[in-house]
Amino acid sequence: MGATLGDSAHDRGWRSRRKSFAILRWAATNGYVDRPLLPAPLAQRAAPPRPPKKPALDPQPEGAAVAIACFAAAWPRFRQRLHAERKHESWFDYPGIADMGRRHFHAFASGCKAPWVQAVFDAIEHVLVHGDDAAQNLVVVGLMEAVQGQAYRAGRAGNQYEARLGRHAAKAWADLIEGWTGEGIRTLDAWRNTSR
Repeated sequence: MGATLGDSAHDRGWRSRRKSFAILRWAATNGYVDRPLLPAPLAQRAAPPRPPKKPALDPQPEGAAVAIACFAAAWPRFRQRLHAERKHESWFDYPGIADMGRRHFHAFASGCKAPWVQAVFDAIEHVLVHGDDAAQNLVVVGLMEAVQGQAYRAGRAGNQYEARLGRHAAKAWADLIEGWTGEGIRTLDAWRNTSR
């Protein structure tokens, strides 16, 4: 281990080192390597990765700005974009949250497994459960309406997105579909079937 991953490891490329440390963590986790016998730097690298911390969300989001802050807490790249656009006074709540929703859907449909993807689903549910009318309206009208068009056209990926929504978000999603398409049509599949 010392020869492969020790000081001479810097002679290899970063991808090779990253894969080697991943193998070391796997070996230590599954009992093939005894961590206490490793040199201290390698023992640290052999420790299992910490699960990502859940973002701290406002307990009762009031208004669109606080709802948007919940999504910024969940998604670091969105937080950076939001900060930059607010700095240049080019941020508008409803178009901005709609674009964020479409980007989230695209990442989900592409198979992205980054922790922020689930964190955004959690933020949607959180705002719908604990938010005031303005915060909830931002999510339903701003985010969900924008995503539903993409999800409708995406077929199976859209159905998977719909299935991933939390209980309150799924109800709001179904109510929105029913409002646009007619009574009793509450899923993307039912909506697609009426279009045939």
